[in-house]
Amino acid sequence: MIKFFRKIRQKSLIENKFTKYLIYALGEIVLVVIGIVIALQINNQNEESKLKHKELILLIEMQLNLKEDLSVLNGTIGANKERIRSNEAVKTALETKLPFNDSLKYHFGNTFGNFQLTENTSAWENMKSIGFDLISNDSLRNSLSRLYSTKYVYLENVEKGVDDWYQWKQLYPQVLKHIHIEMLWVSGTPENYEELIEDREFLEVIKLNIFLRNFMQNKYIDVQKEVSLVLIQLDKHLQYLND
Repeated sequence: MIKFFRKIRQKSLIENKFTKYLIYALGEIVLVVIGIVIALQINNQNEESKLKHKELILLIEMQLNLKEDLSVLNGTIGANKERIRSNEAVKTALETKLPFNDSLKYHFGNTFGNFQLTENTSAWENMKSIGFDLISNDSLRNSLSRLYSTKYVYLENVEKGVDDWYQWKQLYPQVLKHIHIEMLWVSGTPENYEELIEDREFLEVIKLNIFLRNFMQNKYIDVQKEVSLVLIQLDKHLQYLND
């Protein structure tokens, strides 16, 4: 097309038709500009396609990471609920001076111990190194940032700074002093049950542990809900990217 305009322009010059020459010269320029614009659009589309593909790959990895975290959280919530039940059973037995029986062995063996969520952050770290702007959905980007930068960080601080400290510095010495653990979380027998019933310090430590275990349960459930909501957002955005 450009060659066609060039031939006409040259012919116009030969015939000394300046007006026609100018028109065809402008037409040639317009065609060049249009060609450049089309090339830029194609290039931009290719770049957008590459970014969309990269976003898709990273978010699929993120989805897998969060599903693993959710599975761990579900297990932690179940195990912590059982830990609360055992502490409650020991507390009731001591307060009511219930005669010792074999069913209490499980609960005495299951009073001690905390949990720590080791979240999978591989996709999050990759996202940080590439740039959060890669996530094209603002709401999803904000939700992921809140989960990883706030919720997970707070939970880890409470687990290590409060729960872990209490288990090892307060509860464990009492368990070590009074309970013979045949198998941790399975069976434990008081060294002297009659004396233990009268031991106010042990009872108070158990009471506080019940409070702490319930507190941690609320934190785990809160993060569980947050992860579930983020996964719903992720599913919707991944469907959008795949369409």
